[in-house]
Amino acid sequence: MRAALLSVLDGQADPRKVPGPFRMLAGARIVERQLDIALAAGCEIVACLANTVGREVIDLQYRAEAAGARFIAIREPRKLSGLVTATDELLVLAPGVLPDEEPVLRYLGKPCVLVFPEDPAIQRGYERIDAQFAWAGALLVKGNAVEHLAQLPGDVDAPSALLRIALQAGVRTHPLETRLLEDHAWLRDPSPEELAARERSWVSGHADVASFAAPGLAIAERMGVRLAQDTLGGNLPKILALASVLAGAIGLSLAIAGWLLPGFGFAALATLLFAMEEVVRRVSNAGQVRPRVPLLVQAMTILLDPLLVVLLAMASPEDTGWLRLFVPAVLFGLLHLGEKIGTKRWKRSYADRVLLSVLLVPAVFFGVAQPVVAVLSAAVLITLFLTSEPRN
Repeated sequence: MRAALLSVLDGQADPRKVPGPFRMLAGARIVERQLDIALAAGCEIVACLANTVGREVIDLQYRAEAAGARFIAIREPRKLSGLVTATDELLVLAPGVLPDEEPVLRYLGKPCVLVFPEDPAIQRGYERIDAQFAWAGALLVKGNAVEHLAQLPGDVDAPSALLRIALQAGVRTHPLETRLLEDHAWLRDPSPEELAARERSWVSGHADVASFAAPGLAIAERMGVRLAQDTLGGNLPKILALASVLAGAIGLSLAIAGWLLPGFGFAALATLLFAMEEVVRRVSNAGQVRPRVPLLVQAMTILLDPLLVVLLAMASPEDTGWLRLFVPAVLFGLLHLGEKIGTKRWKRSYADRVLLSVLLVPAVFFGVAQPVVAVLSAAVLITLFLTSEPRN
């Protein structure tokens, strides 16, 4: 079993400043980002050193338990001995350190101490371990190190003590590239400027916006990323989801009342808002092992396509009978098939409901919705033959 030791103890002298573990990055505290890394590394138990169990520690507990891990707040390091056995592994992250996840997962598969060259690490506040290196703030040790920790005074700095125990036990060190420091990918007690730089790279790295092969999604998701940069950690995903549901409901109501064109306009707005919500939520949940998808979003994911099918049926001539539902149902069935079997480059093109709904608005205006849907179905079918990956 693998456990993690985090800490929100901070020796900062100025009480007016936010402690390092509680500074924010992309809508989450640094200690919460540490927790995400620990969970991604396979830790089943998370212990957090804290003098008091405040709101921040409670939020950390909820985040850990939502991912299926056991969480316990402790005041004294010696209490670790009841959680970690000699055969377990313990991942230690120093307070206020924000690592880059990829090197942690790559190099800490086995007991190891991650280090930086002493220049420039010492100048940035990292703890020196010898003449050449400084501790990067992350290490993995065998559980028997906790037994040695229990023999030390109760007020010992547990992360630093475990570092010394690991080095004395001959745990290997692995030097990291100084590029991680220079690019603000690995931070310790970061300044607002460093956090802002890291946040920009965080948003751009996790947004995963669509290419312009899916132009509607590409525009909507870039709008969402721009909003996300200013509102991370807020209620923007919920607001966008609610707005999308409201626009869809208004569109359906208008169509039922006979106002088909405004109804399609609101349906197009619903698809735009829903695409924006998805990218904002993706950025907000980045790094979490098991992010929760709100029930409202799950429902909208299921109902958005049937909404468009119903609107298209209402916009088709009544004398076409069952074809009113069959033709749009075929189109959306082919689009879903394309999302599953199409090449990676084109899958998001098939998922672009924003572009589709915008194309349908003029078709409804000119009264040719059903022929346009039939032509689109044929076009999607042809592209499936041309772009799907060959099968044996």
